[in-house]
Amino acid sequence: MWIGTSRGIARYSPSTTPPVLKAARILGKRAYQPEELPAGLILGFPQSSLLLEVAAISSRTFPEQYFYSFVLTDAAGKVIGQKSSQDSQYVMEGLAPGAYRVQARAYSNDLIPSEPLSFRFTVSRAPFPWTSTALGVLLLFALAALGWGSYQNLRLARANTNLAGANLQLAETRQQLANETENERRRIARDLHDQTLADLRRLLLMTDELGPTGSLRGPGNGRTAGLRTEIETISTEIRRICEDLSPSVLVNVGLMAALEWALSDAVAHLPSQRKFEYEYSVADDLEERLNLPSGGRIQVYRIVQEAISNICRHAGAKHVRMRAEVIDERALEVTLEDDGCGFDQSPGNHKPGRGLDNIRSRASLIDATVSWQPRPGGGTVFVMRKSFAPKPSEAAG
Repeated sequence: MWIGTSRGIARYSPSTTPPVLKAARILGKRAYQPEELPAGLILGFPQSSLLLEVAAISSRTFPEQYFYSFVLTDAAGKVIGQKSSQDSQYVMEGLAPGAYRVQARAYSNDLIPSEPLSFRFTVSRAPFPWTSTALGVLLLFALAALGWGSYQNLRLARANTNLAGANLQLAETRQQLANETENERRRIARDLHDQTLADLRRLLLMTDELGPTGSLRGPGNGRTAGLRTEIETISTEIRRICEDLSPSVLVNVGLMAALEWALSDAVAHLPSQRKFEYEYSVADDLEERLNLPSGGRIQVYRIVQEAISNICRHAGAKHVRMRAEVIDERALEVTLEDDGCGFDQSPGNHKPGRGLDNIRSRASLIDATVSWQPRPGGGTVFVMRKSFAPKPSEAAG
């Protein structure tokens, strides 16, 4: 080709040397190296796109002057996508699983094509969802187990409801039996007081009228003095039994005074070598703050009475302190503290007896709690707590 110019005539001859085309960048989930192309690329799931960037080199064309063409075909040779432009990048995306082949060419200014750059790649299918299947099976088993558990829970709830009803009836029966027992104690105490003590009083009067040989004479006879003393001792003991069976102090002056009397009476009937000092502390208005029914009061009294009896029989104490208080206007707490020898409550380490069992049985009867703890320095601390509903005036306030 001859070209005339202002400086003369120029001769131009088109180049016949094709440009060299190389892969500059291959990018998927990671960057692939050109050395991997001959073996083919495998795009692991879930990759469905691939970026190809090429670069052409020749002696008579600037890089930005190259023209590129890209063709994408599937395994059957069908054209899936193609592109022709000066853009050296080709993005293949949204590819379905399968095998593909991509081919790129570069054209110089002289429209000389390069050798085609082509390679194959495979878009992997989604693997079989073993994990999801296993989780689905486990979920199915879990749902079955949940259904079975719900069914069993319903059965258990019904059984618990029936058991709660039976326990309530049993508690009511036990309470009724305890009330009947207290009524029987009161009846026996009344009979002893009205009948037996009256008979002893008449026998005492008859003794005062007997003479040395059995004839009726005035009181003060020496032969009858011993008999009179014995009758008075028996009468005193029967009065004590009557008071123990049906404590009149509980009815007459209240629970707090009855507890103090139980402690003082127990000390009074101990032998002199086993007597101990005691102290009793209680707030002046505690009796008015209590909201316990008569059945609950008598059981509290019996529990504390049994605890005092255990101290008298087994503790060997020198000093006993009893304290009664109301906790948060909702619970009566009685604490009995002694400095005796203490005892081990672990199974097999204490002598068999009914004292502790009686205390626990009476406590469960009125939903009270009892506990024994070692006292620092020796001895035992017994605590009984009985909850109660606030009085209507206090609840309203």
